[in-house]
Amino acid sequence: MPRFWHRSLGVTGMSDASISSQIRTAQEPELCANCNIRHSSLCGALSSEEINDLNNIARRKTLDPGQPHVMEGDASRDFANVTSGVAKLVRGAEDGRSQIVGLLFPSDFICGSLGTSKPKSAPHSIEAVSALELCIFPHMQFEELLHDHPSLEFKLLNRTLDELQIARDWMVLLGRKTAEERVANFFLYVTQKMATLGCQGQTSFDLPLGRADIADYIGLTLETVSRQITRLKKDGVIAFEGTKHLVHVDEEELTRRAGF
Repeated sequence: MPRFWHRSLGVTGMSDASISSQIRTAQEPELCANCNIRHSSLCGALSSEEINDLNNIARRKTLDPGQPHVMEGDASRDFANVTSGVAKLVRGAEDGRSQIVGLLFPSDFICGSLGTSKPKSAPHSIEAVSALELCIFPHMQFEELLHDHPSLEFKLLNRTLDELQIARDWMVLLGRKTAEERVANFFLYVTQKMATLGCQGQTSFDLPLGRADIADYIGLTLETVSRQITRLKKDGVIAFEGTKHLVHVDEEELTRRAGF
Protein backbone atom coordinates (compact mmCIF):
# COMPACT_ATOMS: atom_id res chain seq x y z
CA MET A 1 0.00 0.00 0.00
CA PRO A 2 1.39 3.47 -0.81
CA ARG A 3 3.28 5.13 2.00
CA PHE A 4 1.21 8.28 2.01
CA TRP A 5 -1.95 6.38 2.92
CA HIS A 6 -0.38 5.25 6.19
CA ARG A 7 1.44 8.37 7.35
CA SER A 8 -1.50 10.08 8.94
CA LEU A 9 -3.26 7.05 10.38
CA GLY A 10 -3.41 6.93 14.18
CA VAL A 11 -2.27 3.93 16.16
CA THR A 12 -4.13 4.53 19.39
CA GLY A 13 -7.70 4.35 18.08
CA MET A 14 -8.34 7.75 19.68
CA SER A 15 -9.86 10.63 17.76
CA ASP A 16 -7.98 13.89 17.27
CA ALA A 17 -10.64 15.59 19.38
CA SER A 18 -10.01 13.14 22.25
CA ILE A 19 -6.26 13.71 22.12
CA SER A 20 -6.79 17.45 21.90
CA SER A 21 -9.02 17.49 24.97
CA GLN A 22 -6.26 15.87 27.04
CA ILE A 23 -3.43 18.26 26.13
CA ARG A 24 -5.06 21.62 25.40
CA THR A 25 -4.32 24.40 27.82
CA ALA A 26 -6.10 27.53 28.94
CA GLN A 27 -3.46 29.55 27.12
CA GLU A 28 -4.88 28.60 23.72
CA PRO A 29 -7.69 30.64 22.16
CA GLU A 30 -10.97 28.81 22.74
CA LEU A 31 -11.63 28.37 19.03
CA CYS A 32 -8.21 26.74 18.54
CA ALA A 33 -8.42 24.61 21.69
CA ASN A 34 -11.77 23.19 20.56
CA CYS A 35 -10.68 22.65 16.95
CA ASN A 36 -10.96 18.98 15.92
CA ILE A 37 -7.92 19.20 13.66
CA ARG A 38 -5.74 21.13 16.11
CA HIS A 39 -3.17 18.33 16.48
CA SER A 40 -3.40 16.72 13.03
CA SER A 41 -2.93 19.93 11.03
CA LEU A 42 0.11 22.17 10.67
CA CYS A 43 -0.91 23.75 13.97
CA GLY A 44 0.19 20.55 15.69
CA ALA A 45 3.79 21.74 15.29
CA LEU A 46 3.13 24.74 17.55
CA SER A 47 2.93 25.18 21.28
CA SER A 48 -0.09 26.79 22.89
CA GLU A 49 1.78 30.09 23.10
CA GLU A 50 2.66 29.91 19.41
CA ILE A 51 -0.93 29.05 18.55
CA ASN A 52 -1.87 32.44 19.94
CA ASP A 53 0.40 34.10 17.38
CA LEU A 54 -1.22 32.11 14.57
CA ASN A 55 -4.72 32.83 15.83
CA ASN A 56 -3.98 36.55 15.85
CA ILE A 57 -3.55 36.60 12.06
CA ALA A 58 -6.27 34.06 11.20
CA ARG A 59 -9.74 34.70 9.85
CA ARG A 60 -12.51 32.16 9.34
CA LYS A 61 -14.34 31.50 6.09
CA THR A 62 -17.36 29.27 5.41
CA LEU A 63 -18.53 28.04 2.01
CA ASP A 64 -21.68 26.27 0.87
CA PRO A 65 -21.47 23.16 -1.35
CA GLY A 66 -20.53 24.17 -4.89
CA GLN A 67 -19.18 27.56 -3.83
CA PRO A 68 -15.58 28.33 -4.91
CA HIS A 69 -12.86 29.46 -2.56
CA VAL A 70 -10.49 30.31 -5.40
CA MET A 71 -11.03 30.23 -9.15
CA GLU A 72 -8.35 28.97 -11.51
CA GLY A 73 -6.27 31.90 -12.75
CA ASP A 74 -7.17 34.18 -9.84
CA ALA A 75 -4.39 35.96 -7.97
CA SER A 76 -3.88 33.80 -4.90
CA ARG A 77 -1.38 34.35 -2.07
CA ASP A 78 -3.06 33.45 1.21
CA PHE A 79 -2.71 30.14 3.03
CA ALA A 80 -5.49 28.13 4.67
CA ASN A 81 -6.29 25.10 6.81
CA VAL A 82 -9.37 23.05 6.01
CA THR A 83 -11.06 22.73 9.40
CA SER A 84 -14.33 21.09 8.31
CA GLY A 85 -15.81 19.66 5.12
CA VAL A 86 -14.30 18.52 1.82
CA ALA A 87 -13.15 20.53 -1.20
CA LYS A 88 -12.09 19.49 -4.68
CA LEU A 89 -9.31 20.91 -6.84
CA VAL A 90 -10.46 21.41 -10.43
CA ARG A 91 -8.30 22.16 -13.47
CA GLY A 92 -9.90 23.42 -16.67
CA ALA A 93 -8.96 22.90 -20.32
CA GLU A 94 -9.24 25.34 -23.22
CA ASP A 95 -12.12 23.39 -24.75
CA GLY A 96 -14.23 23.81 -21.61
CA ARG A 97 -13.62 20.39 -20.11
CA SER A 98 -12.45 20.09 -16.52
CA GLN A 99 -10.64 17.54 -14.39
CA ILE A 100 -10.69 16.96 -10.64
CA VAL A 101 -7.01 16.82 -9.72
CA GLY A 102 -7.26 16.46 -5.96
CA LEU A 103 -9.37 16.46 -2.81
CA LEU A 104 -8.91 18.40 0.43
CA PHE A 105 -10.05 16.95 3.74
CA PRO A 106 -10.02 18.44 7.27
CA SER A 107 -6.41 19.18 8.39
CA ASP A 108 -5.26 19.51 4.76
CA PHE A 109 -3.44 22.73 3.93
CA ILE A 110 -3.90 25.15 1.04
CA CYS A 111 -0.55 26.69 0.11
CA GLY A 112 -0.29 30.26 -1.08
CA SER A 113 2.70 32.09 -2.56
CA LEU A 114 5.96 32.18 -0.65
CA GLY A 115 8.76 34.68 -1.21
CA THR A 116 7.22 36.47 -4.19
CA SER A 117 6.48 40.16 -4.68
CA LYS A 118 3.47 39.42 -6.89
CA PRO A 119 0.65 36.94 -6.25
CA LYS A 120 0.76 33.87 -8.47
CA SER A 121 -2.22 32.75 -10.52
CA ALA A 122 -4.07 29.86 -8.91
CA PRO A 123 -3.25 26.69 -10.92
CA HIS A 124 -6.70 25.24 -10.21
CA SER A 125 -10.05 26.14 -8.71
CA ILE A 126 -10.85 25.11 -5.14
CA GLU A 127 -14.55 24.32 -4.75
CA ALA A 128 -16.52 23.18 -1.71
CA VAL A 129 -17.96 19.67 -2.12
CA SER A 130 -19.76 19.83 1.24
CA ALA A 131 -20.21 22.68 3.70
CA LEU A 132 -16.63 23.88 4.04
CA GLU A 133 -14.85 25.79 6.78
CA LEU A 134 -11.41 27.33 6.31
CA CYS A 135 -8.95 29.04 8.59
CA ILE A 136 -7.25 31.69 6.42
CA PHE A 137 -3.74 33.06 7.03
CA PRO A 138 -2.59 36.19 5.11
CA HIS A 139 0.65 35.43 3.27
CA MET A 140 2.90 38.13 4.71
CA GLN A 141 2.06 37.40 8.34
CA PHE A 142 2.26 33.65 7.68
CA GLU A 143 5.72 34.00 6.15
CA GLU A 144 6.84 35.84 9.28
CA LEU A 145 5.52 33.00 11.43
CA LEU A 146 7.43 30.46 9.33
CA HIS A 147 10.59 32.48 9.92
CA ASP A 148 9.95 32.70 13.69
CA HIS A 149 8.87 29.07 14.14
CA PRO A 150 11.14 26.59 12.28
CA SER A 151 9.03 23.64 13.45
CA LEU A 152 6.10 25.02 11.47
CA GLU A 153 8.27 25.52 8.41
CA PHE A 154 9.58 21.95 8.69
CA LYS A 155 6.08 20.52 8.94
CA LEU A 156 4.97 22.54 5.90
CA LEU A 157 7.92 21.13 3.95
CA ASN A 158 6.99 17.57 4.97
CA ARG A 159 3.39 18.11 3.87
CA THR A 160 4.56 19.48 0.53
CA LEU A 161 6.74 16.41 -0.02
CA ASP A 162 3.80 14.16 0.91
CA GLU A 163 1.61 15.90 -1.66
CA LEU A 164 4.31 15.46 -4.31
CA GLN A 165 4.40 11.72 -3.59
CA ILE A 166 0.60 11.55 -3.78
CA ALA A 167 0.68 13.26 -7.18
CA ARG A 168 3.29 10.79 -8.47
CA ASP A 169 1.32 7.79 -7.21
CA TRP A 170 -1.86 9.20 -8.79
CA MET A 171 -0.03 9.47 -12.13
CA VAL A 172 0.62 5.73 -11.95
CA LEU A 173 -3.04 5.11 -11.13
CA LEU A 174 -4.28 7.16 -14.10
CA GLY A 175 -1.71 5.81 -16.51
CA ARG A 176 -1.36 2.13 -15.64
CA LYS A 177 -4.10 0.76 -13.42
CA THR A 178 -7.25 -1.04 -14.56
CA ALA A 179 -10.79 0.22 -13.90
CA GLU A 180 -11.18 -2.18 -10.96
CA GLU A 181 -7.88 -1.06 -9.45
CA ARG A 182 -8.74 2.63 -9.84
CA VAL A 183 -12.13 2.33 -8.14
CA ALA A 184 -10.66 0.21 -5.35
CA ASN A 185 -7.88 2.77 -4.90
CA PHE A 186 -10.43 5.56 -4.58
CA PHE A 187 -12.45 3.79 -1.88
CA LEU A 188 -9.29 2.80 -0.02
CA TYR A 189 -7.94 6.35 -0.15
CA VAL A 190 -11.16 7.98 1.05
CA THR A 191 -11.71 5.39 3.79
CA GLN A 192 -8.24 5.92 5.21
CA LYS A 193 -8.50 9.71 4.97
CA MET A 194 -11.81 9.64 6.83
CA ALA A 195 -10.31 7.32 9.45
CA THR A 196 -7.88 10.08 10.43
CA LEU A 197 -10.86 12.28 11.36
CA GLY A 198 -12.33 9.84 13.87
CA CYS A 199 -11.48 6.53 15.48
CA GLN A 200 -9.16 4.22 13.63
CA GLY A 201 -11.10 1.80 11.46
CA GLN A 202 -14.16 4.05 11.20
CA THR A 203 -16.05 3.12 8.02
CA SER A 204 -19.38 4.90 8.39
CA PHE A 205 -19.44 8.20 6.54
CA ASP A 206 -20.82 9.97 3.50
CA LEU A 207 -18.72 9.70 0.34
CA PRO A 208 -17.40 13.17 -0.50
CA LEU A 209 -18.05 12.71 -4.23
CA GLY A 210 -20.93 11.46 -6.34
CA ARG A 211 -20.29 8.88 -9.05
CA ALA A 212 -19.85 11.45 -11.82
CA ASP A 213 -17.14 13.24 -9.83
CA ILE A 214 -15.49 9.93 -8.89
CA ALA A 215 -15.34 9.09 -12.60
CA ASP A 216 -13.78 12.48 -13.33
CA TYR A 217 -11.25 12.11 -10.53
CA ILE A 218 -9.98 8.65 -11.53
CA GLY A 219 -10.28 9.06 -15.30
CA LEU A 220 -13.14 6.67 -16.08
CA THR A 221 -16.64 6.98 -17.52
CA LEU A 222 -19.66 7.21 -15.23
CA GLU A 223 -20.93 3.88 -16.54
CA THR A 224 -17.65 2.12 -15.77
CA VAL A 225 -17.54 3.50 -12.25
CA SER A 226 -21.14 2.42 -11.64
CA ARG A 227 -20.38 -1.13 -12.84
CA GLN A 228 -17.33 -1.39 -10.61
CA ILE A 229 -19.20 -0.09 -7.55
CA THR A 230 -22.03 -2.55 -8.22
CA ARG A 231 -19.48 -5.38 -8.36
CA LEU A 232 -17.84 -4.29 -5.08
CA LYS A 233 -21.26 -4.15 -3.39
CA LYS A 234 -22.30 -7.55 -4.78
CA ASP A 235 -19.05 -9.12 -3.54
CA GLY A 236 -19.52 -7.64 -0.05
CA VAL A 237 -16.41 -5.45 -0.24
CA ILE A 238 -18.40 -2.27 0.44
CA ALA A 239 -21.94 -1.57 1.61
CA PHE A 240 -24.10 1.56 1.57
CA GLU A 241 -27.12 2.96 3.33
CA GLY A 242 -28.82 5.04 0.68
CA THR A 243 -26.70 6.25 -2.22
CA LYS A 244 -23.67 7.84 -0.53
CA HIS A 245 -23.48 6.73 3.10
CA LEU A 246 -20.78 4.07 3.34
CA VAL A 247 -21.30 1.67 6.26
CA HIS A 248 -18.88 -1.18 5.49
CA VAL A 249 -15.44 -1.45 3.90
CA ASP A 250 -13.29 -4.58 3.65
CA GLU A 251 -9.92 -2.82 3.54
CA GLU A 252 -7.94 -6.03 3.09
CA GLU A 253 -9.94 -6.99 -0.01
CA LEU A 254 -9.87 -3.42 -1.32
CA THR A 255 -6.09 -3.42 -0.96
CA ARG A 256 -5.88 -6.64 -2.98
CA ARG A 257 -8.16 -5.30 -5.70
CA ALA A 258 -6.26 -2.03 -5.80
CA GLY A 259 -3.20 -3.97 -6.96
CA PHE A 260 -0.96 -3.64 -3.89
